[in-house]
Amino acid sequence: MRTSAILAPEATDKNPSPVDNLANLRVKLSEIESDFILLSMQNAFGNFIDGPSDIEFISGFSGSNGKAVISKEKAVLLVDGRYVKQAKEQTDNSIWEIKQFPDFDANTIISEFSSSGKSLAVIAQSISYGSYVSILELIRRLGLSIKLIEPDFLRTRQNSRTTIFLHDSEQIGESQSERICKIQAELDSDERLLLADQSMIGWLFGVRLSSATESKSVLPCCVALISKSGKPVLFCDLDVANMLPDFDIKKLDEFEDAMASLSCKDVVICDYSTIPAYFVLYLHTRDFNTRDSRNKYREFFCIKNDTEIRNQRIAAESTSLAFIKTLAFTENESGLTEIDICNFFESTAKKLPGFVDLSFNAISAFGKNTSIVHYNPKNCGNSEIRGRGLFLFDAGIHFNNSTTDMTRTVFIGEIGESDEFDQRLKGIYTVILKSVIMFSVAKFPKKVKACIIDSIARYEIWKSGNDYQFGTGHGVGSYGNVHEPPRISQTSTSVMKSGIVVTVEPGIYEQDFGIRLENMLLTKCSESDQFLEFETLNYIPFCWKLIDHSMLSEFEKIWLASYHKAIFDKFSSQFEDDAVTLKWLEINTVDRDSV
Repeated sequence: MRTSAILAPEATDKNPSPVDNLANLRVKLSEIESDFILLSMQNAFGNFIDGPSDIEFISGFSGSNGKAVISKEKAVLLVDGRYVKQAKEQTDNSIWEIKQFPDFDANTIISEFSSSGKSLAVIAQSISYGSYVSILELIRRLGLSIKLIEPDFLRTRQNSRTTIFLHDSEQIGESQSERICKIQAELDSDERLLLADQSMIGWLFGVRLSSATESKSVLPCCVALISKSGKPVLFCDLDVANMLPDFDIKKLDEFEDAMASLSCKDVVICDYSTIPAYFVLYLHTRDFNTRDSRNKYREFFCIKNDTEIRNQRIAAESTSLAFIKTLAFTENESGLTEIDICNFFESTAKKLPGFVDLSFNAISAFGKNTSIVHYNPKNCGNSEIRGRGLFLFDAGIHFNNSTTDMTRTVFIGEIGESDEFDQRLKGIYTVILKSVIMFSVAKFPKKVKACIIDSIARYEIWKSGNDYQFGTGHGVGSYGNVHEPPRISQTSTSVMKSGIVVTVEPGIYEQDFGIRLENMLLTKCSESDQFLEFETLNYIPFCWKLIDHSMLSEFEKIWLASYHKAIFDKFSSQFEDDAVTLKWLEINTVDRDSV
Protein backbone atom coordinates (compact mmCIF):
# COMPACT_ATOMS: atom_id res chain seq x y z
CA MET A 1 0.00 0.00 0.00
CA ARG A 2 1.34 3.43 -0.90
CA THR A 3 1.84 5.92 1.89
CA SER A 4 0.51 9.45 2.11
CA ALA A 5 3.67 10.94 3.63
CA ILE A 6 4.87 14.05 1.85
CA LEU A 7 8.17 13.36 0.18
CA ALA A 8 11.14 15.69 0.05
CA PRO A 9 13.20 15.62 -3.18
CA GLU A 10 15.85 12.92 -3.13
CA ALA A 11 19.47 14.03 -3.32
CA THR A 12 21.64 12.83 -6.20
CA ASP A 13 24.92 14.03 -7.70
CA LYS A 14 22.92 16.02 -10.24
CA ASN A 15 20.14 16.95 -7.87
CA PRO A 16 21.47 18.00 -4.44
CA SER A 17 19.06 17.94 -1.53
CA PRO A 18 17.40 21.12 -0.25
CA VAL A 19 19.61 20.86 2.85
CA ASP A 20 22.72 20.90 0.63
CA ASN A 21 21.34 23.81 -1.40
CA LEU A 22 20.61 25.78 1.77
CA ALA A 23 24.14 25.16 3.04
CA ASN A 24 25.54 26.35 -0.29
CA LEU A 25 23.38 29.49 -0.09
CA ARG A 26 24.83 30.29 3.33
CA VAL A 27 28.37 29.91 1.99
CA LYS A 28 27.54 32.38 -0.77
CA LEU A 29 26.08 34.82 1.77
CA SER A 30 29.42 34.81 3.59
CA GLU A 31 31.28 35.36 0.33
CA ILE A 32 29.32 38.56 -0.42
CA GLU A 33 29.54 39.63 3.25
CA SER A 34 25.78 39.70 3.70
CA ASP A 35 24.16 38.57 6.95
CA PHE A 36 20.77 37.41 5.70
CA ILE A 37 18.73 37.18 2.52
CA LEU A 38 15.09 37.54 1.46
CA LEU A 39 13.96 35.06 -1.20
CA SER A 40 10.66 35.01 -3.07
CA MET A 41 8.85 32.00 -4.47
CA GLN A 42 8.68 33.47 -7.95
CA ASN A 43 11.18 34.70 -10.47
CA ALA A 44 11.59 38.21 -11.79
CA PHE A 45 8.32 38.38 -13.66
CA GLY A 46 5.76 36.88 -11.33
CA ASN A 47 5.74 33.48 -13.00
CA PHE A 48 7.58 30.26 -12.26
CA ILE A 49 10.66 29.11 -14.08
CA ASP A 50 10.57 25.59 -15.45
CA GLY A 51 11.35 23.38 -12.49
CA PRO A 52 11.34 24.00 -8.74
CA SER A 53 10.99 27.50 -7.35
CA ASP A 54 13.86 29.10 -5.43
CA ILE A 55 12.17 28.25 -2.14
CA GLU A 56 11.58 24.62 -3.08
CA PHE A 57 15.22 24.48 -4.15
CA ILE A 58 16.45 25.32 -0.63
CA SER A 59 13.63 23.96 1.56
CA GLY A 60 11.67 21.22 -0.24
CA PHE A 61 8.39 23.17 0.06
CA SER A 62 6.59 22.83 -3.27
CA GLY A 63 3.68 25.24 -2.79
CA SER A 64 3.01 28.19 -5.07
CA ASN A 65 3.23 31.05 -2.58
CA GLY A 66 5.81 31.91 0.05
CA LYS A 67 8.81 33.96 1.13
CA ALA A 68 11.90 32.95 3.04
CA VAL A 69 14.42 34.81 5.17
CA ILE A 70 17.69 33.01 5.82
CA SER A 71 20.71 33.92 7.91
CA LYS A 72 23.80 31.86 8.78
CA GLU A 73 21.99 30.34 11.78
CA LYS A 74 18.27 30.66 11.11
CA ALA A 75 15.72 29.97 8.35
CA VAL A 76 12.09 31.13 8.34
CA LEU A 77 9.49 30.23 5.71
CA LEU A 78 6.44 32.49 5.46
CA VAL A 79 3.32 30.98 3.84
CA ASP A 80 -0.40 31.73 3.81
CA GLY A 81 -3.03 29.60 5.50
CA ARG A 82 -3.34 27.21 2.53
CA TYR A 83 0.17 25.94 3.00
CA VAL A 84 1.02 25.82 6.71
CA LYS A 85 0.49 22.07 7.09
CA GLN A 86 2.17 21.26 3.77
CA ALA A 87 5.18 23.45 4.60
CA LYS A 88 5.66 21.77 7.97
CA GLU A 89 5.52 18.31 6.39
CA GLN A 90 7.79 19.07 3.42
CA THR A 91 10.58 20.90 5.25
CA ASP A 92 13.12 19.80 7.83
CA ASN A 93 11.58 21.18 11.03
CA SER A 94 14.97 21.17 12.76
CA ILE A 95 16.07 23.78 10.20
CA TRP A 96 12.96 25.66 9.11
CA GLU A 97 10.54 27.70 11.21
CA ILE A 98 7.14 28.05 9.51
CA LYS A 99 5.16 31.25 10.00
CA GLN A 100 1.77 32.18 8.62
CA PHE A 101 0.75 35.25 6.68
CA PRO A 102 -0.94 37.64 7.54
CA ASP A 103 -0.06 37.08 11.23
CA PHE A 104 3.51 37.59 10.06
CA ASP A 105 4.82 39.29 6.93
CA ALA A 106 8.25 39.69 5.34
CA ASN A 107 8.89 42.97 7.16
CA THR A 108 8.09 41.40 10.54
CA ILE A 109 10.50 38.54 9.89
CA ILE A 110 13.24 40.89 8.68
CA SER A 111 12.80 42.88 11.91
CA GLU A 112 13.29 39.67 13.89
CA PHE A 113 16.46 38.95 11.91
CA SER A 114 17.90 42.43 12.39
CA SER A 115 19.87 41.21 15.41
CA SER A 116 21.54 38.64 13.13
CA GLY A 117 23.53 41.28 11.27
CA LYS A 118 23.44 44.51 9.38
CA SER A 119 23.22 43.59 5.69
CA LEU A 120 20.17 42.18 3.87
CA ALA A 121 20.57 40.66 0.38
CA VAL A 122 17.73 40.89 -2.13
CA ILE A 123 17.47 39.75 -5.75
CA ALA A 124 16.13 42.87 -7.48
CA GLN A 125 14.61 40.84 -10.31
CA SER A 126 12.67 38.67 -7.86
CA ILE A 127 10.86 41.27 -5.79
CA SER A 128 8.29 43.84 -6.86
CA TYR A 129 9.26 47.48 -6.64
CA GLY A 130 6.40 48.10 -4.20
CA SER A 131 7.74 45.42 -1.85
CA TYR A 132 11.27 46.74 -2.28
CA VAL A 133 10.23 50.26 -1.21
CA SER A 134 8.47 48.86 1.86
CA ILE A 135 11.54 46.84 2.85
CA LEU A 136 13.86 49.78 2.15
CA GLU A 137 11.92 51.99 4.55
CA LEU A 138 12.09 49.25 7.19
CA ILE A 139 15.82 48.62 6.99
CA ARG A 140 16.54 52.33 7.18
CA ARG A 141 14.61 52.47 10.45
CA LEU A 142 16.52 49.43 11.70
CA GLY A 143 19.88 50.85 10.67
CA LEU A 144 20.55 48.06 8.17
CA SER A 145 21.95 48.14 4.66
CA ILE A 146 20.54 46.42 1.56
CA LYS A 147 22.59 44.60 -1.03
CA LEU A 148 21.15 43.92 -4.50
CA ILE A 149 22.37 40.66 -6.00
CA GLU A 150 22.05 39.03 -9.40
CA PRO A 151 19.37 36.43 -10.29
CA ASP A 152 22.06 33.74 -10.71
CA PHE A 153 23.25 34.18 -7.12
CA LEU A 154 21.34 31.13 -5.88
CA ARG A 155 21.65 28.95 -8.98
CA THR A 156 22.07 29.20 -12.72
CA ARG A 157 18.87 30.42 -14.35
CA GLN A 158 17.49 28.36 -17.19
CA ASN A 159 15.66 29.90 -20.12
CA SER A 160 12.05 28.79 -20.21
CA ARG A 161 11.19 26.06 -22.69
CA THR A 162 7.78 27.59 -23.26
CA THR A 163 6.72 28.18 -26.83
CA ILE A 164 3.65 30.06 -27.95
CA PHE A 165 1.28 30.53 -30.82
CA LEU A 166 -0.87 33.45 -31.79
CA HIS A 167 -4.65 33.72 -31.99
CA ASP A 168 -6.36 35.47 -34.82
CA SER A 169 -8.86 38.21 -34.00
CA GLU A 170 -11.86 35.90 -34.62
CA GLN A 171 -10.76 33.64 -31.77
CA ILE A 172 -10.36 36.43 -29.23
CA GLY A 173 -12.72 39.11 -30.54
CA GLU A 174 -10.01 41.73 -31.06
CA SER A 175 -6.76 42.15 -32.96
CA GLN A 176 -3.39 42.96 -31.42
CA SER A 177 -3.51 46.43 -32.89
CA GLU A 178 -6.97 47.09 -31.43
CA ARG A 179 -5.75 46.13 -27.97
CA ILE A 180 -2.64 48.26 -28.33
CA CYS A 181 -4.80 51.22 -29.36
CA LYS A 182 -6.94 50.78 -26.23
CA ILE A 183 -3.88 51.28 -24.04
CA GLN A 184 -2.38 54.05 -26.16
CA ALA A 185 -5.63 56.00 -25.90
CA GLU A 186 -5.11 56.16 -22.12
CA LEU A 187 -1.56 57.56 -22.38
CA ASP A 188 -0.44 61.17 -22.67
CA SER A 189 2.19 62.14 -25.23
CA ASP A 190 4.92 62.29 -22.56
CA GLU A 191 4.04 58.94 -20.95
CA ARG A 192 5.32 55.43 -21.53
CA LEU A 193 3.78 52.32 -19.97
CA LEU A 194 6.14 49.54 -18.88
CA LEU A 195 4.33 46.22 -18.43
CA ALA A 196 5.74 43.20 -16.64
CA ASP A 197 2.45 41.52 -15.66
CA GLN A 198 2.50 38.31 -17.70
CA SER A 199 -1.28 37.96 -17.81
CA MET A 200 -1.68 41.43 -19.27
CA ILE A 201 1.12 40.94 -21.78
CA GLY A 202 -0.49 37.66 -22.83
CA TRP A 203 -3.80 39.48 -23.31
CA LEU A 204 -2.07 42.17 -25.35
CA PHE A 205 -0.54 39.59 -27.68
CA GLY A 206 -3.47 37.21 -27.78
CA VAL A 207 -1.18 34.23 -27.29
CA ARG A 208 -1.45 30.73 -25.89
CA LEU A 209 0.98 28.13 -24.58
CA SER A 210 1.70 25.42 -27.11
CA SER A 211 3.58 22.97 -24.90
CA ALA A 212 3.30 21.66 -21.37
CA THR A 213 5.45 23.43 -18.82
CA GLU A 214 5.52 23.59 -15.06
CA SER A 215 5.05 27.36 -15.17
CA LYS A 216 1.78 27.43 -17.14
CA SER A 217 2.65 31.07 -17.90
CA VAL A 218 1.84 32.78 -21.17
CA LEU A 219 5.15 34.48 -21.92
CA PRO A 220 7.91 33.92 -19.36
CA CYS A 221 10.37 36.71 -18.69
CA CYS A 222 9.33 39.56 -20.93
CA VAL A 223 8.43 43.23 -20.56
CA ALA A 224 6.58 45.53 -22.96
CA LEU A 225 7.11 49.28 -23.37
CA ILE A 226 4.19 51.19 -24.89
CA SER A 227 4.13 54.84 -25.96
CA LYS A 228 1.31 57.09 -27.13
CA SER A 229 2.13 56.29 -30.75
CA GLY A 230 4.35 53.97 -32.71
CA LYS A 231 5.15 50.29 -32.24
CA PRO A 232 5.37 48.95 -28.70
CA VAL A 233 8.70 47.38 -27.81
CA LEU A 234 8.77 43.82 -26.49
CA PHE A 235 11.87 42.73 -24.59
CA CYS A 236 11.81 38.94 -24.70
CA ASP A 237 14.23 36.07 -25.32
CA LEU A 238 11.67 33.84 -27.03
CA ASP A 239 11.62 33.70 -30.82
CA VAL A 240 8.40 35.59 -31.48
CA ALA A 241 9.38 38.20 -34.09
CA ASN A 242 7.39 36.60 -36.90
CA MET A 243 4.34 36.21 -34.69
CA LEU A 244 4.12 39.75 -33.38
CA PRO A 245 4.41 42.13 -36.33
CA ASP A 246 2.89 44.99 -34.34
CA PHE A 247 5.83 44.94 -31.88
CA ASP A 248 9.47 45.93 -32.10
CA ILE A 249 11.18 42.79 -30.68
CA LYS A 250 14.38 43.10 -28.66
CA LYS A 251 16.32 40.74 -26.40
CA LEU A 252 15.72 41.14 -22.68
CA ASP A 253 19.32 42.18 -22.04
CA GLU A 254 18.86 45.08 -24.49
CA PHE A 255 16.47 46.83 -22.09
CA GLU A 256 19.08 49.10 -20.50
CA ASP A 257 20.55 50.26 -23.83
CA ALA A 258 17.07 50.89 -25.26
CA MET A 259 16.01 53.01 -22.28
CA ALA A 260 19.31 54.91 -22.31
CA SER A 261 18.50 56.10 -25.84
CA LEU A 262 15.13 57.61 -24.81
CA SER A 263 14.41 61.01 -23.38
CA CYS A 264 14.33 60.95 -19.59
CA LYS A 265 11.77 63.77 -19.71
CA ASP A 266 9.10 61.15 -20.32
CA VAL A 267 7.27 59.61 -17.38
CA VAL A 268 7.40 55.82 -17.24
CA ILE A 269 4.23 54.35 -15.74
CA CYS A 270 4.57 51.00 -13.95
CA ASP A 271 2.43 48.86 -11.70
CA TYR A 272 4.62 48.86 -8.60
CA SER A 273 2.86 45.74 -7.32
CA THR A 274 4.00 43.63 -10.29
CA ILE A 275 7.06 45.32 -11.85
CA PRO A 276 10.35 43.80 -10.62
CA ALA A 277 12.38 46.31 -8.64
CA TYR A 278 15.28 45.95 -11.05
CA PHE A 279 13.50 47.85 -13.83
CA VAL A 280 12.37 50.81 -11.75
CA LEU A 281 15.74 51.13 -10.01
CA TYR A 282 17.50 51.19 -13.38
CA LEU A 283 15.11 53.86 -14.67
CA HIS A 284 15.89 55.98 -11.65
CA THR A 285 19.63 55.73 -12.40
CA ARG A 286 18.82 57.22 -15.85
CA ASP A 287 16.81 60.04 -14.18
CA PHE A 288 13.44 58.86 -15.50
CA ASN A 289 10.42 59.79 -13.42
CA THR A 290 8.22 56.79 -12.67
CA ARG A 291 4.62 56.66 -11.52
CA ASP A 292 2.56 53.84 -10.01
CA SER A 293 -0.33 52.72 -12.22
CA ARG A 294 -1.62 50.08 -9.80
CA ASN A 295 -4.81 48.46 -11.12
CA LYS A 296 -5.42 51.19 -13.72
CA TYR A 297 -4.80 49.02 -16.79
CA ARG A 298 -5.76 45.62 -15.39
CA GLU A 299 -9.41 45.83 -16.36
CA PHE A 300 -8.38 45.69 -20.03
CA PHE A 301 -7.60 41.99 -19.71
CA CYS A 302 -9.82 41.14 -16.73
CA ILE A 303 -13.03 42.27 -18.42
CA LYS A 304 -13.91 39.79 -21.14
CA ASN A 305 -15.40 40.76 -24.48
CA ASP A 306 -18.37 38.91 -25.98
CA THR A 307 -16.15 36.42 -27.83
CA GLU A 308 -14.13 35.62 -24.72
CA ILE A 309 -17.29 35.14 -22.66
CA ARG A 310 -18.70 32.74 -25.25
CA ASN A 311 -15.42 30.81 -25.24
CA GLN A 312 -15.38 30.67 -21.43
CA ARG A 313 -18.89 29.22 -21.36
CA ILE A 314 -17.88 26.52 -23.84
CA ALA A 315 -14.70 25.76 -21.91
CA ALA A 316 -16.53 25.51 -18.59
CA GLU A 317 -19.04 23.09 -20.08
CA SER A 318 -16.28 20.94 -21.60
CA THR A 319 -14.34 20.86 -18.33
CA SER A 320 -17.52 19.92 -16.47
CA LEU A 321 -17.89 16.95 -18.79
CA ALA A 322 -14.35 15.79 -17.97
CA PHE A 323 -15.04 16.29 -14.25
CA ILE A 324 -18.22 14.20 -14.34
CA LYS A 325 -16.45 11.34 -16.09
CA THR A 326 -13.55 11.54 -13.65
CA LEU A 327 -15.67 11.60 -10.50
CA ALA A 328 -17.81 8.70 -11.77
CA PHE A 329 -14.63 6.76 -12.56
CA THR A 330 -13.24 7.50 -9.09
CA GLU A 331 -16.32 6.31 -7.22
CA ASN A 332 -16.79 3.15 -9.28
CA GLU A 333 -13.29 1.79 -9.84
CA SER A 334 -11.18 0.03 -7.21
CA GLY A 335 -7.43 -0.07 -6.66
CA LEU A 336 -6.89 3.48 -7.89
CA THR A 337 -4.22 5.89 -6.70
CA GLU A 338 -4.51 9.67 -6.60
CA ILE A 339 -2.25 9.93 -9.65
CA ASP A 340 -4.38 7.37 -11.53
CA ILE A 341 -7.29 9.80 -11.20
CA CYS A 342 -5.14 12.71 -12.39
CA ASN A 343 -4.11 10.66 -15.41
CA PHE A 344 -7.71 9.73 -16.18
CA PHE A 345 -8.78 13.37 -16.06
CA GLU A 346 -5.90 14.43 -18.30
CA SER A 347 -6.57 11.68 -20.86
CA THR A 348 -10.24 12.71 -20.91
CA ALA A 349 -9.33 16.39 -21.23
CA LYS A 350 -6.99 15.75 -24.16
CA LYS A 351 -9.95 14.49 -26.21
CA LEU A 352 -11.83 17.77 -25.80
CA PRO A 353 -11.81 20.26 -28.71
CA GLY A 354 -9.18 22.96 -28.32
CA PHE A 355 -7.26 21.26 -25.48
CA VAL A 356 -3.77 22.72 -24.96
CA ASP A 357 -2.67 21.77 -21.46
CA LEU A 358 -3.89 21.44 -17.89
CA SER A 359 -4.23 24.79 -16.11
CA PHE A 360 -2.11 23.47 -13.21
CA ASN A 361 -1.08 20.20 -11.62
CA ALA A 362 -4.38 18.73 -10.41
CA ILE A 363 -5.06 18.44 -6.69
CA SER A 364 -6.15 14.82 -6.19
CA ALA A 365 -6.43 14.02 -2.49
CA PHE A 366 -7.95 11.14 -0.54
CA GLY A 367 -8.61 10.83 3.18
CA LYS A 368 -6.22 12.77 5.40
CA ASN A 369 -4.53 14.25 2.34
CA THR A 370 -7.62 16.43 1.82
CA SER A 371 -6.49 18.43 4.88
CA ILE A 372 -3.61 19.87 2.80
CA VAL A 373 -5.15 22.72 0.83
CA HIS A 374 -2.87 22.49 -2.21
CA TYR A 375 -1.92 18.83 -2.00
CA ASN A 376 -0.12 17.49 -5.07
CA PRO A 377 0.21 13.69 -5.29
CA LYS A 378 3.17 13.95 -7.66
CA ASN A 379 5.38 15.23 -4.87
CA CYS A 380 3.35 14.30 -1.80
CA GLY A 381 3.28 10.51 -1.77
CA ASN A 382 0.42 9.35 -4.08
CA SER A 383 -1.98 7.50 -1.78
CA GLU A 384 -4.20 4.62 -2.83
CA ILE A 385 -7.97 5.16 -2.75
CA ARG A 386 -8.82 2.44 -0.27
CA GLY A 387 -11.81 2.14 2.04
CA ARG A 388 -14.26 4.92 2.84
CA GLY A 389 -13.43 8.59 2.94
CA LEU A 390 -13.41 12.02 1.39
CA PHE A 391 -11.88 12.61 -2.02
CA LEU A 392 -11.11 16.15 -3.22
CA PHE A 393 -10.35 16.95 -6.86
CA ASP A 394 -9.31 20.41 -8.08
CA ALA A 395 -8.36 20.78 -11.73
CA GLY A 396 -8.64 22.99 -14.78
CA ILE A 397 -7.86 23.05 -18.48
CA HIS A 398 -6.12 25.48 -20.80
CA PHE A 399 -8.01 25.51 -24.08
CA ASN A 400 -6.71 27.43 -27.08
CA ASN A 401 -9.00 30.35 -26.26
CA SER A 402 -10.02 29.95 -22.60
CA THR A 403 -9.03 28.58 -19.19
CA THR A 404 -10.91 26.83 -16.37
CA ASP A 405 -10.55 25.97 -12.66
CA MET A 406 -13.05 23.86 -10.65
CA THR A 407 -13.20 21.72 -7.47
CA ARG A 408 -15.46 19.04 -6.05
CA THR A 409 -15.27 16.95 -2.89
CA VAL A 410 -17.06 13.58 -2.86
CA PHE A 411 -17.32 10.67 -0.45
CA ILE A 412 -16.00 7.27 -1.49
CA GLY A 413 -18.21 4.51 -0.10
CA GLU A 414 -21.46 4.74 1.81
CA ILE A 415 -22.23 7.34 4.47
CA GLY A 416 -22.96 5.75 7.84
CA GLU A 417 -26.36 7.00 8.99
CA SER A 418 -25.42 6.30 12.60
CA ASP A 419 -21.76 7.18 12.21
CA GLU A 420 -21.14 10.38 14.17
CA PHE A 421 -18.08 11.39 12.12
CA ASP A 422 -19.83 10.81 8.78
CA GLN A 423 -22.78 12.90 9.90
CA ARG A 424 -20.40 15.65 10.96
CA LEU A 425 -18.83 15.60 7.49
CA LYS A 426 -22.31 15.97 5.99
CA GLY A 427 -22.97 19.00 8.16
CA ILE A 428 -19.67 20.65 7.18
CA TYR A 429 -20.15 19.86 3.49
CA THR A 430 -23.64 21.35 3.57
CA VAL A 431 -22.40 24.55 5.21
CA ILE A 432 -19.88 24.96 2.38
CA LEU A 433 -22.58 24.25 -0.20
CA LYS A 434 -24.77 26.91 1.39
CA SER A 435 -21.82 29.30 1.13
CA VAL A 436 -21.44 28.62 -2.60
CA ILE A 437 -25.17 29.10 -3.17
CA MET A 438 -25.30 32.36 -1.20
CA PHE A 439 -22.35 33.80 -3.11
CA SER A 440 -23.67 32.59 -6.48
CA VAL A 441 -27.05 34.32 -6.09
CA ALA A 442 -25.67 37.54 -4.61
CA LYS A 443 -26.50 40.91 -6.13
CA PHE A 444 -24.21 43.80 -5.34
CA PRO A 445 -23.58 47.39 -6.45
CA LYS A 446 -21.31 48.06 -9.39
CA LYS A 447 -17.74 48.93 -8.43
CA VAL A 448 -18.09 47.35 -5.01
CA LYS A 449 -14.73 46.15 -3.69
CA ALA A 450 -13.96 42.44 -3.76
CA CYS A 451 -13.28 42.42 -0.01
CA ILE A 452 -16.96 43.23 0.56
CA ILE A 453 -18.36 40.33 -1.42
CA ASP A 454 -15.77 38.00 0.14
CA SER A 455 -17.82 38.21 3.35
CA ILE A 456 -20.92 36.94 1.51
CA ALA A 457 -19.22 33.58 0.99
CA ARG A 458 -17.93 33.46 4.56
CA TYR A 459 -21.28 34.27 6.20
CA GLU A 460 -22.62 30.70 6.46
CA ILE A 461 -19.19 29.37 7.42
CA TRP A 462 -18.80 31.99 10.13
CA LYS A 463 -22.26 31.07 11.42
CA SER A 464 -21.03 27.51 11.85
CA GLY A 465 -18.05 28.71 13.91
CA ASN A 466 -15.51 28.12 11.16
CA ASP A 467 -13.42 30.13 8.70
CA TYR A 468 -10.85 29.48 5.99
CA GLN A 469 -7.35 30.97 5.88
CA PHE A 470 -7.30 31.86 2.20
CA GLY A 471 -9.22 33.94 -0.30
CA THR A 472 -12.71 33.09 -1.50
CA GLY A 473 -11.76 33.20 -5.16
CA HIS A 474 -9.79 34.75 -7.99
CA GLY A 475 -10.15 35.93 -11.55
CA VAL A 476 -9.67 33.41 -14.35
CA GLY A 477 -7.92 34.33 -17.60
CA SER A 478 -9.44 33.74 -21.01
CA TYR A 479 -6.25 32.16 -22.33
CA GLY A 480 -3.66 33.41 -19.90
CA ASN A 481 -2.71 32.41 -16.39
CA VAL A 482 -5.43 30.60 -14.52
CA HIS A 483 -5.07 33.10 -11.67
CA GLU A 484 -5.56 36.76 -12.49
CA PRO A 485 -7.17 39.79 -10.82
CA PRO A 486 -9.45 40.35 -9.08
CA ARG A 487 -8.68 38.45 -5.89
CA ILE A 488 -11.83 37.81 -3.85
CA SER A 489 -10.38 38.07 -0.36
CA GLN A 490 -10.70 39.96 2.89
CA THR A 491 -7.89 42.33 1.94
CA SER A 492 -8.58 42.80 -1.78
CA THR A 493 -9.19 46.35 -2.98
CA SER A 494 -10.06 45.21 -6.52
CA VAL A 495 -13.31 46.61 -7.90
CA MET A 496 -15.99 44.29 -9.29
CA LYS A 497 -17.21 45.04 -12.81
CA SER A 498 -19.34 43.32 -15.42
CA GLY A 499 -17.63 40.77 -17.66
CA ILE A 500 -15.17 39.35 -15.13
CA VAL A 501 -14.85 35.58 -14.60
CA VAL A 502 -14.09 34.60 -10.99
CA THR A 503 -14.11 31.49 -8.84
CA VAL A 504 -15.91 30.92 -5.55
CA GLU A 505 -14.07 28.27 -3.54
CA PRO A 506 -14.82 28.29 0.20
CA GLY A 507 -13.68 25.40 2.37
CA ILE A 508 -13.32 24.11 5.90
CA TYR A 509 -10.12 22.37 6.97
CA GLU A 510 -9.27 20.42 10.09
CA GLN A 511 -6.25 18.34 11.04
CA ASP A 512 -7.46 15.13 9.38
CA PHE A 513 -9.66 16.31 6.53
CA GLY A 514 -10.64 19.20 4.31
CA ILE A 515 -13.68 19.98 2.17
CA ARG A 516 -13.71 22.57 -0.62
CA LEU A 517 -16.16 23.31 -3.43
CA GLU A 518 -15.39 25.58 -6.39
CA ASN A 519 -17.51 27.00 -9.19
CA MET A 520 -16.66 29.47 -11.93
CA LEU A 521 -18.89 32.55 -12.16
CA LEU A 522 -19.35 35.38 -14.64
CA THR A 523 -20.25 38.85 -13.39
CA LYS A 524 -23.02 40.47 -15.41
CA CYS A 525 -25.48 43.33 -15.09
CA SER A 526 -28.53 42.64 -12.96
CA GLU A 527 -32.04 43.88 -13.77
CA SER A 528 -31.06 47.09 -12.00
CA ASP A 529 -28.50 49.06 -13.96
CA GLN A 530 -26.60 49.86 -10.79
CA PHE A 531 -26.16 46.24 -9.66
CA LEU A 532 -24.25 43.16 -10.73
CA GLU A 533 -24.99 39.47 -10.30
CA PHE A 534 -23.37 36.14 -11.17
CA GLU A 535 -23.95 33.49 -13.81
CA THR A 536 -22.65 30.02 -12.90
CA LEU A 537 -20.54 28.71 -15.79
CA ASN A 538 -19.73 25.13 -14.83
CA TYR A 539 -22.08 22.14 -14.54
CA ILE A 540 -20.77 19.62 -12.02
CA PRO A 541 -23.09 17.92 -9.49
CA PHE A 542 -22.56 18.32 -5.80
CA CYS A 543 -22.15 15.08 -3.85
CA TRP A 544 -25.72 14.04 -3.02
CA LYS A 545 -24.84 11.71 -0.14
CA LEU A 546 -22.86 14.48 1.61
CA ILE A 547 -25.77 16.95 1.62
CA ASP A 548 -27.87 17.29 4.77
CA HIS A 549 -31.09 18.51 3.16
CA SER A 550 -32.61 19.42 6.50
CA MET A 551 -30.04 22.24 6.72
CA LEU A 552 -31.11 23.81 3.43
CA SER A 553 -33.71 26.55 3.16
CA GLU A 554 -36.53 26.20 0.63
CA PHE A 555 -34.76 28.69 -1.63
CA GLU A 556 -31.52 26.69 -1.46
CA LYS A 557 -33.37 23.45 -2.23
CA ILE A 558 -34.96 25.05 -5.27
CA TRP A 559 -31.62 26.45 -6.46
CA LEU A 560 -29.93 23.07 -6.02
CA ALA A 561 -32.69 21.16 -7.79
CA SER A 562 -32.62 23.63 -10.69
CA TYR A 563 -28.82 23.44 -10.97
CA HIS A 564 -28.83 19.64 -10.94
CA LYS A 565 -31.67 19.44 -13.46
CA ALA A 566 -29.72 21.69 -15.82
CA ILE A 567 -26.70 19.39 -15.48
CA PHE A 568 -28.71 16.23 -16.17
CA ASP A 569 -30.50 17.79 -19.14
CA LYS A 570 -27.22 19.01 -20.60
CA PHE A 571 -25.13 15.86 -20.26
CA SER A 572 -27.32 12.76 -19.86
CA SER A 573 -27.65 12.16 -23.61
CA GLN A 574 -23.84 12.16 -23.94
CA PHE A 575 -23.55 9.14 -21.62
CA GLU A 576 -26.09 6.82 -23.27
CA ASP A 577 -23.21 4.46 -24.10
CA ASP A 578 -21.53 4.92 -20.73
CA ALA A 579 -23.78 3.24 -18.16
CA VAL A 580 -21.42 3.82 -15.22
CA THR A 581 -21.17 7.59 -15.73
CA LEU A 582 -24.88 7.92 -16.52
CA LYS A 583 -25.81 6.08 -13.31
CA TRP A 584 -23.46 8.30 -11.29
CA LEU A 585 -25.01 11.37 -12.91
CA GLU A 586 -28.52 10.18 -12.09
CA ILE A 587 -27.65 9.48 -8.46
CA ASN A 588 -26.22 12.96 -7.96
CA THR A 589 -28.69 15.05 -9.96
CA VAL A 590 -32.15 13.50 -10.13
CA ASP A 591 -34.60 15.21 -7.76
CA ARG A 592 -35.74 13.23 -4.72
CA ASP A 593 -38.59 13.40 -2.24
CA SER A 594 -36.13 14.55 0.44
CA VAL A 595 -35.78 17.79 -1.45
